Amino acid sequence: MTVYDVIEAKKCGKELTEAQINFFVRAVTDGTASDAQIAAFCMATLLKDMTQKECFLLTMAMADSGEKCVRPRSEGVFADKHSTGGVSDSTTLVIVPILASLGIRCAKYSGRGLGHTGGTLDKLESFPGFRVDLSPEEFESQVERVGAAVSGQTKNTVPADRRMYAVRDVTATIDSIPLIASSVMSKKLASFADIILLDVKYGDGAFMQTPQKAEQLAKWMVHIGNRAGRKTIAAVTDMEQPLGDSIGCNAEVREAIDVLKGKKNDLAELSLFHCQKILCAARGTTEEEAKALAEEAIRSGAALEKLAEMVYAQGGDARAIQDDSLLPLAPNRTVIRAEKSGTVRVFARPLGKACLELGGGRMKEGDSVDHTVAILLKKRTGDKVQKGDALAEIYYQRENEEACALVKQAFSIVDKLTARPLVYKFIEEDR
Repeated sequence: MTVYDVIEAKKCGKELTEAQINFFVRAVTDGTASDAQIAAFCMATLLKDMTQKECFLLTMAMADSGEKCVRPRSEGVFADKHSTGGVSDSTTLVIVPILASLGIRCAKYSGRGLGHTGGTLDKLESFPGFRVDLSPEEFESQVERVGAAVSGQTKNTVPADRRMYAVRDVTATIDSIPLIASSVMSKKLASFADIILLDVKYGDGAFMQTPQKAEQLAKWMVHIGNRAGRKTIAAVTDMEQPLGDSIGCNAEVREAIDVLKGKKNDLAELSLFHCQKILCAARGTTEEEAKALAEEAIRSGAALEKLAEMVYAQGGDARAIQDDSLLPLAPNRTVIRAEKSGTVRVFARPLGKACLELGGGRMKEGDSVDHTVAILLKKRTGDKVQKGDALAEIYYQRENEEACALVKQAFSIVDKLTARPLVYKFIEEDR
């Protein structure tokens, strides 16, 4: 068997065997397969598709391609949440402390932002001194003591996926459902969570543009996770407009803290929805009981205390939770105003791109991020405005005409609008 043989089989639309898939993943991992061959395989998969069985086998082979994360010795249920990416999605900063304060352990490996989407690790580094490079021993110890830890995975975790994703990123093969599903789930299955909640986004700021495509992806990933013996559930959620009201690392951390202090908005609503579903899966409670538990964790201050405990444990300055001067915004401000009266419609992607233009994101791995850059939404989809009303505030270090143009482009004023649900569908089985 050769790498060429595997590519040829998939190019011809044949269903790959377990032996073929394992052989190909080993070749990707050890360097036998060239980047050109990986690109050919990914393009053949994009065009000819895969069966769910093939996708499951590919996922498991990639999960086994490197080091597995060792499960901490702590007792109890471990939960993980993964979002497929979007703009102003800071749910991890809200969910983890709520669940940990309720006894659900959250030992979570997260990633950095790339392109118009934000990254959890970048946001956590807004806390001065916060470390995201915990050793396995430090990670395990913190989970035992605090009940929560968020860190970056090592380079030896799922190396096959890392190499395949880098090739997909430059060969227009990102949007293959089998390749997305296997990429996401290989990283989840290389870890140890008992319960995995997947937040699959659709809309302007997401990879999946329609709810139907997002639902298909969610079902494939739920199938993989449950077949691998993990309790896997998924929510298909709207990313037409940013989830929160703030875009940019420091601003999003400020907003997550506000939610843990009781702020009500879409970020709060979706975070509580996810907490509710995870609590139901972990404890067998009713949805009403689970929602009441999560709301009480916020009302009592227990969730905010848990966030401070986690930040302190990872070397961060937890004073920022009460003193937002430690999470500064850039000194220069521009206000974008409505050019006519009507109903607002907001699009996420141009806002994410504007933040990127201002230095608040990265074009490629290794780029630095300006945590002070921010775009604060003053109006959201469905709000009524009069000509001259403020739509958004931009905070920046240096003027950028393209960024301002993108923010203006993100707001459309229409006569009427059809409402979109925040949660389109919740999936517990892949049927």
